[in-house]
Amino acid sequence: MARGEGDETGGATKTRAKTARAGKRVVRRSIGRPKGKGSIGKEMLIARTEELLRTLPPEKLSLTAAARHAGVHLTLFKYYFQDRTRLLVDIARNLTVTLGERVAGIESKGLSPPERLRIRIDVMVDFHFENPFYHRLMLEVVEDEQDPLAGEMINVWMSRTLSIYEGIITSGVEAGTLRRLDTSFTYLAIMGLCEQFHYALRLFDRAQIGPPETPAEIAGRYKSFLYDLVFKGLATPAGQDELARPQVSV
Repeated sequence: MARGEGDETGGATKTRAKTARAGKRVVRRSIGRPKGKGSIGKEMLIARTEELLRTLPPEKLSLTAAARHAGVHLTLFKYYFQDRTRLLVDIARNLTVTLGERVAGIESKGLSPPERLRIRIDVMVDFHFENPFYHRLMLEVVEDEQDPLAGEMINVWMSRTLSIYEGIITSGVEAGTLRRLDTSFTYLAIMGLCEQFHYALRLFDRAQIGPPETPAEIAGRYKSFLYDLVFKGLATPAGQDELARPQVSV
């Protein structure tokens, strides 16, 4: 008899519990920022990934590798960036702003056009030494034609950069301090000369070419060489006369 009463009481209790659960609204957590990461923000993840991209080519970067380097869970990167392309776009934008701010921090009103170009050479050599894969990062972003943010960022970056160089060259031509040259090719040449310093330095170091120097000392000498090369050229006046002579076909 007691057993039967106990079974009945248990059954009634279970029935009341089910009724209570049925009447209770179940609130499900929507997809959003992972819990327990209050001190880790988007800016920190970008900074840590920039650090990783100083040694890892951007084409080899994955969200998993970025999360591992930052010491966070993959879901945090997915929350902030959704996918790899958005992460690369944000990093490229941040590095471009950093480069522009470094130039702006040195450049002042009243500088001559050659001095403005010289500042850009100086900053770009240092910047590319710290971020050797910057333009490979830009190319990686360009290749993703499906993401509108990627295309917009590249277009804004190139249009602003070329507009600045056009203004410098035009001012130089008007002042008689610069020749009228193709703006796009001028930027392309300066960019390439500044960017390749990092790679050439590694080759020279491996081949033990030149006297033992610190990277800063070599960078200083290389900048001086670039100033001379860009503003004076390789040819002497006699050599320039040789180039001006019409070529004789054989």
